[in-house]
Amino acid sequence: MSIKLELKASFLKLISNHKIRPIHVNMSPKFLILMNQNIGDMIVFSPILRELKLAFPNCNLQVMASQTNKEIAQANPYIDKVIVYKNQWHRLLPQFDFAVELEAKIITKVILMLRIIQPNCILSVSKREGRYGIEPQGVHPYDCYTNVKLNHQRDTCIDILRLLKVNCVNKKYDFFYLEKNRQKSLLFLSTFESKKIIIALNITGSSLEQRISVIDVERILLGLHSKSSNIIIILLHKPEDKKWANELISNDKSSYVFLSYPTESILDVASIVDSVDLVITPDTSIVHMACAFNKPLIAIYKRDMEGFEAWKPKSKCNYVVFSEDFESLNYIDTDTVINKSMELIKTHINKEL
Repeated sequence: MSIKLELKASFLKLISNHKIRPIHVNMSPKFLILMNQNIGDMIVFSPILRELKLAFPNCNLQVMASQTNKEIAQANPYIDKVIVYKNQWHRLLPQFDFAVELEAKIITKVILMLRIIQPNCILSVSKREGRYGIEPQGVHPYDCYTNVKLNHQRDTCIDILRLLKVNCVNKKYDFFYLEKNRQKSLLFLSTFESKKIIIALNITGSSLEQRISVIDVERILLGLHSKSSNIIIILLHKPEDKKWANELISNDKSSYVFLSYPTESILDVASIVDSVDLVITPDTSIVHMACAFNKPLIAIYKRDMEGFEAWKPKSKCNYVVFSEDFESLNYIDTDTVINKSMELIKTHINKEL
């Protein structure tokens, strides 16, 4: 280990050394929930917000969000205040009864931040990744941790409630959007016949490796249309990818494949997902969004089973297709995507094929 790494490890151990404090919950606790991660994380962690409000109706529930997911937090009626994380956390005064830390890995900056904020008690999910050569269980900077044997991130987060002696009533995800988002999606979808089966195909991944290849998109489009001419396919894409996405729609597909309207907000995306009949998407936040709305879902994952177990879809109407590659979505079985889509349509959608 280099000297620099040893110094960082020593500093981490130093700020992690503190006396464990017991949990005392009053009737009006003040919570700070750290959710300054990605959009998918916030959706997967969403049940804890609802369940805390149900257990403590008079609690003050504040969420530290990121620039990326702040819109989701601001639309959530269970949250009393949204704090946008901008590296200005030192302005928060020691005012919280509980801080809840939801990172799966040890992050020195977060530990230091909570040392300065000084909540009365810090609850944390058990760690999966260490830091500076230190194993995940090598440091314990917080007061209480969730069960290390839990695999899925939703269940790990919900286990925070057990530490507070709260029984979780419902594990379902929440996702809220605004009326203006709903109206936008309804106006867009009203251009299609109501009897049409509308499938949203997400062609955008969190990285190039997480994107369905152009060849496989082509196969999925043609395969779905070959099964039924009553299917309409909406391509979900980032606004900056419009030109590239439009190139996927050749003249022979223009009668059944369409681009979504520009989704300037993640709440626009959510409204579309909530309004269509079925969603096909690679492993992105849209997987968890579809689960929140209990939408029939085909989720496409790379063959990383450890990551899959932590973030797999949680709903009653989904099917997972794995690529043959550990690092990317190359070599997916598009026939399975198509056939399982048809099964979900027949089982869960009250429209004729």
